[in-house]
Amino acid sequence: MGFFKRKAAPVSLHPIAGFWQWWVSEGSGRFSAAVTSGQWGELPNEMSAQVAAVHPGLAWDTGRGRAARSLLTVSSEGDPALRRIAEQWLRAAPAADKSWEFAAARQPNSGAVDNIIEIGGHSLHLGDVRFRITEDVDRELLDIAVHHPLFADMPEQGPLQVSFLLLDWILGEDGVERWVGAVDIADVGETATATAADLTASVKAMAAQSQPDRWALLEGATRDGKRSIVTARRPLRWIDYPIFDLHTEVWLASRDQRDDGLPTSGSLDLLRDIEDDISAALGFRGILVAHETAAGRRVLHYYSDSEDQNGRDALETAAHKAGGSTKHASDPGWKRVRHFS
Repeated sequence: MGFFKRKAAPVSLHPIAGFWQWWVSEGSGRFSAAVTSGQWGELPNEMSAQVAAVHPGLAWDTGRGRAARSLLTVSSEGDPALRRIAEQWLRAAPAADKSWEFAAARQPNSGAVDNIIEIGGHSLHLGDVRFRITEDVDRELLDIAVHHPLFADMPEQGPLQVSFLLLDWILGEDGVERWVGAVDIADVGETATATAADLTASVKAMAAQSQPDRWALLEGATRDGKRSIVTARRPLRWIDYPIFDLHTEVWLASRDQRDDGLPTSGSLDLLRDIEDDISAALGFRGILVAHETAAGRRVLHYYSDSEDQNGRDALETAAHKAGGSTKHASDPGWKRVRHFS
């Protein structure tokens, strides 16, 4: 009698791996041919289906590359929860070649201001847009008001739609997230005189003066009137760490405290040593973004990769060893610490 083997179940291919398998085997060549001929046929629909298989919330486009002839971008459309998926897509990409390079966010398009767009029955020449730029040096952000002569004739949401679209084109998706604070409409043209080139220059100047890993000291009060001291990173922005989407609070009790609830000098030194030990245990797997001290306890705020169990375990082990406790929550976009910014 012969031996019979159970037929192995087919291995399910991860959607990102499936995308790149399709791209390498046929997509790249067909898209390159379409770029040359201008004949796209059903390729856009096919690409949309491939990207939707990775996640239906992602968007894509192609354009001119910087080093390669063409650029393929898969974008989260500004959604922090989807950005980590776009980053995973990018990290699995094949090496760029002379034909194609890849990006996980829309890149700046220097020629955008030459475009004319149709919206709400109006033809807007984007070169006529002007900006009022206000620097927030402490937060390393630019608050921007946008003006176009035709904004006054457009439906209520139309001017903001055009403004965000144009800012994405001028600065790139990440540039807007990283450097732009409030966006408003300037009703009076005389108050908004900066051009797109001026805006780009302002961003470059702020980037050149940026001081990463600064810390700001904030003071407030708890609900029962006790002093609360917060130290937070400046600038505090998730876009610099797009896959760190897990927020972990580490709760530590101070050994001794003063009448106002803050730790004594000796207890503060001990808390600092514990913080250093926990941060060292986490290492490159995450980042400490803030800590707050009040009412006999200190809370450390960390972010790490939600899919990295080793990072989560390192935090829990180090915290419990020091007598502390942990609380984890999914937080793409770092909304839980936004009030510290």
